[in-house]
Amino acid sequence: MAENITESVELKQKKRVRIGYIFLGLVPFAIIMAVQTAATIPGVILAVVDVVRSGRSYELETIMEIFNSKYALAVYTAYCVICLAIFLPWYCKGIVKKNPKVIYKKALGLRPVALSVSAMICMFFVVSGGFVVFSRLIPAIMEKYNELIELSSVGTNTLITIIYVILLGPLTEELCYRGLMFGLMERSNANHLVIITIQGVLFGIMHMNVVQGAYAFLLGMLLGYLRYRYKTVIITVGVHMLFNIIGTYGAQLLEKAGMNDDKSLLFGGIALAVLAVLMIPVIKDKNVYTRERESGKVIS
Repeated sequence: MAENITESVELKQKKRVRIGYIFLGLVPFAIIMAVQTAATIPGVILAVVDVVRSGRSYELETIMEIFNSKYALAVYTAYCVICLAIFLPWYCKGIVKKNPKVIYKKALGLRPVALSVSAMICMFFVVSGGFVVFSRLIPAIMEKYNELIELSSVGTNTLITIIYVILLGPLTEELCYRGLMFGLMERSNANHLVIITIQGVLFGIMHMNVVQGAYAFLLGMLLGYLRYRYKTVIITVGVHMLFNIIGTYGAQLLEKAGMNDDKSLLFGGIALAVLAVLMIPVIKDKNVYTRERESGKVIS
């Protein structure tokens, strides 16, 4: 009887939320924000110096034009390289080696990949429809967002688009949010919905504007759930890259094909319904994706 009581107490202690890991999970967020700021400031200063030397007016458009044409690629690349140098070994040694071993043949099998890719395609159409809703309900905010995108020229600079938007950016962000942050907070024994929500909110905050923050939050929630369900960032890195590719080039192709606001709303609504249906097999998927490292015993 006494042994049963002891086992019950130990089980409760194991399930007790360890707040320290929640706060430790915030460290990668602090690092990525600090590095991003530290890398951007010198580029902006150099752009201002160029404006002074050229005798041009101190307008934001002028500064951003010089920054994007001369310094943006170096700034974005430096930011990602620094973060990857910190996050990659930390994730490999601190999360991958200490967590149960992932069975990649199952986690990256046809079913998980097909569901994840389909979900990202649906998310693109949902976001496109959301842009139309934003433009009609809060046109001033949407107008500022469009101006910000034009000033950044991220989607128009081919090198920046390929190197940062499609390759380094998603890899860096996934290692930060779905890799380290998720992995560290998971050790707190907190509810997974809480962990998914925290990393999703912070992922939205990182984008520093209402419109982009809103859809980044939704994207972060979906990526967070895929990370929870399939136990690896490999799948989230891949579909995040896919989302950025579709968001960059797919939108241009749809615009050329005659996609208007009404069609975007229609496709967005359909995509939202399809996304909800797609999540059913993901949620009900009973496949096992990890093994305990020491015993080799399959666990859920």
